[in-house]
Amino acid sequence: MRRLSLALAAVFALSGPTARAESLSVAAGDIARITLSGPVRDVVVGDPLIADVSVINERTLLIMGKRPGATTVLAFDTAGRPLADRQVTVSESGGVTVYRGAANVGTYACGAQCTRVTPTAGASVP
Repeated sequence: MRRLSLALAAVFALSGPTARAESLSVAAGDIARITLSGPVRDVVVGDPLIADVSVINERTLLIMGKRPGATTVLAFDTAGRPLADRQVTVSESGGVTVYRGAANVGTYACGAQCTRVTPTAGASVP
């Protein structure tokens, strides 16, 4: 049993770095970029009705949010090793509106972080 454990440990140590699962958020109709550590050969999308992928070059993928939901995007190199493993969440909208009383309205565009969007002159509060 000890030999088997040592053999498995050696195989995993020698197999090199692997991609770890990460999350990615994108609004429906928006695009997010993934930069890969090596040249990609295959890309797999769990649910193509939620998100789509375009290969821009051998190290760049564009993820396009199609409709709200969650799916997984995997990318593999020529040897079949994973380069990317992303849990993609597509939201209805990338914005948030904060109301603080009748006259104080803040609108934010949100991705990895929220950024305040400057209101247009003469805009009224609904």
